[in-house]
Amino acid sequence: MIPRKIREALHHILHLDETPHVLAKSLAVGVFVAFTPFMGLHTVLVLILAWALRLNKAVALTGTFVNNPWTIAFIFVGPTWATVAAMRSMGVDMPPFNYDVVTGHFMNAMEQYKIWQPVFWKTFLMEFKPYLHAFLIGTALAGLAAAFVSYGVSFLGIHYYRMEKAKLKKKKAEV
Repeated sequence: MIPRKIREALHHILHLDETPHVLAKSLAVGVFVAFTPFMGLHTVLVLILAWALRLNKAVALTGTFVNNPWTIAFIFVGPTWATVAAMRSMGVDMPPFNYDVVTGHFMNAMEQYKIWQPVFWKTFLMEFKPYLHAFLIGTALAGLAAAFVSYGVSFLGIHYYRMEKAKLKKKKAEV
């Protein structure tokens, strides 16, 4: 069962005075931005893109909620791991990327400094420097894939909903 707040948000989106294409494109842009590594800037970035592309800002912002505390590990670690594996299979010299390596690097930085100290983040970035290209490439490709899927699903869903609503309205008018 869909919680009431989510149903209300979906109802609001389905009844916006925009074409299904614009709404789906808006959501897809938001989903893509959710996959970018610019944490803390997602809201500003998606609002600028929605304004520049003349999209619905509220729907684009909704798409960024794909990245949240429950999904962040999947969004960032999964694509990075897959890209490292792909690059290693193509012969690119990269260290392995697995749970032990990731937690080891993180714990190494945490043992030396506190998380709120700038030197922690400098150490953390130095530990993960070999994976930076894989991180950027992986999240960009995963973001593109997620954006295309979200566009297709939302476009078809909105289009189908509006067609069914029009049929029902026509049926009521005939009676």
